[in-house]
Amino acid sequence: MTPTHIRVVYAGPAVEDGEMDVSQFASSLLALGKLIENADSIRTGEAGRVKVRVRSDLKRGSFDVGIAVHWLESLKDATIAWALTPEGAGTLALLGFLGLNVKDVAVFGGKGVLQTVRWLKGRRIAQKTVLIDGNTELVTDDGDMLTVDTVVAQLVDEPTIRQPLEKFTEPLREDGVEEIRFEDISGDYVEKILAAEADNFAANAGSDPTSSDTFRATYQIKRLFFERGRKWRLSSGAQTITAEIEDEQFWHKVESSQMAFAKEDYLVCVVRMDQWFSPNGLKTEYTVEKVEQHIPSPKQANFPDL
Repeated sequence: MTPTHIRVVYAGPAVEDGEMDVSQFASSLLALGKLIENADSIRTGEAGRVKVRVRSDLKRGSFDVGIAVHWLESLKDATIAWALTPEGAGTLALLGFLGLNVKDVAVFGGKGVLQTVRWLKGRRIAQKTVLIDGNTELVTDDGDMLTVDTVVAQLVDEPTIRQPLEKFTEPLREDGVEEIRFEDISGDYVEKILAAEADNFAANAGSDPTSSDTFRATYQIKRLFFERGRKWRLSSGAQTITAEIEDEQFWHKVESSQMAFAKEDYLVCVVRMDQWFSPNGLKTEYTVEKVEQHIPSPKQANFPDL
């Protein structure tokens, strides 16, 4: 059997400088494998037909992921091109449904799971309607609509798909990884996920937290971004958190150059803590609702030699 290969490229300063923890790559790739295997199992009702094998090149910060689909011997047809065999067509269809169109695969609307999750932007699917043509119309809780292939509609909010998808994108929530890019075997761009949209791929995106709490605290900036949607790393001295800043007035001052700050400065903030129960335990996320005060970092005093 001929496997299909896709290349997964992790890009960003941490990768280029060799500072990324290899265990984070390994965990992410294991999740990608689980995502692909679970998707095929849900789509066909059969388990164990897909196995993902990984070959890596850490020096280039990229991984070459080979996808091998195991089929019954009776289904093989070696007399025609691989893409027309049951195994080839099945593999290409699976990648198409996931949004990894490494070949010219037709998926209704051009949207697989990755593209549909990106369109949702954390919103919940309130309604699914199977149409006369066999596709499915999705309606979000705010009334937005999108028509996708029925297989994509089945996969997009399935926990066994969304949980490994979140784990796969976890490196984007860490320092120094700016994008995860998919390429075909010839190196041509297929799809990418940016760090700024990583939270949209969280398994709990769109679900209501089981508990929320708002508090006021002072944090020192450990990592900052000048793009909205990115999570800042903030330290209270006793705890370090990552949080998105939602304060519109704060962003207006930043974007109009009315406020200048740097790493190690302090922010007095109103912070919201949301928590969810998940199959992997309690999950906590922080959001800065308002920046009340910016305090420049005290300059270290210079003392003359005695």
